[in-house]
Amino acid sequence: MRTGIAWILAGLLGCTKAGPTQETVQAPTPESTFAQPPAAKLPPPAPVPMVTVAMTAATLADDCGGVSAPPAAGGRSEQRSRTAVRRADAACDQSSMQLSVIAPAGASPTQLTVKKVELYDDAGALLGELTPRTPTVWAQDGTYRPWDQQVAQSQELSVSYALSQPAWGDVTQRWNRTYVVKAVITVGGADRAVQRDVHVAAPAMLPPNVRT
Repeated sequence: MRTGIAWILAGLLGCTKAGPTQETVQAPTPESTFAQPPAAKLPPPAPVPMVTVAMTAATLADDCGGVSAPPAAGGRSEQRSRTAVRRADAACDQSSMQLSVIAPAGASPTQLTVKKVELYDDAGALLGELTPRTPTVWAQDGTYRPWDQQVAQSQELSVSYALSQPAWGDVTQRWNRTYVVKAVITVGGADRAVQRDVHVAAPAMLPPNVRT
């Protein structure tokens, strides 16, 4: 009897030590990755041609009520128009400024506005602001016509603005001096600074009661 019990115990102990068979878990194989090629670089867009503005002439004189003088530089038709205006009103010479506006092919349509016009003396001192008005454009028929200040591509414009009269009463020795007319022009959403030297010569005969 004792021998049988011993065999049973030995069998139980053997089963406990052996235990179940364990399976080996393998790590997953990493997926192969490849470096992506850099994105193709597109060429930058071509710059849009810019509208150029220059002050070609300016007159510092009187305020004749809105009449704008023709540009000083131009063809014979422009010179004849200038002569006709002065003969029509020889007693008044309108203060004005003339601008050359060039919009090359491909330029975006835009509007031009005069933001500010200032007058400086030959020492660089600010004498005050001049008010621009009555924009006109030189037409092919040899006359100035009202201008809406719109600029389109492939245009070369000669435009004129009448200016208010400078405060000559505050200027000592007005004649035979060189002044500077400076203007800030807004075109295409950006401000442009243009300027012109203007020499004011003494007239051959001064009107009575005019301060010199």
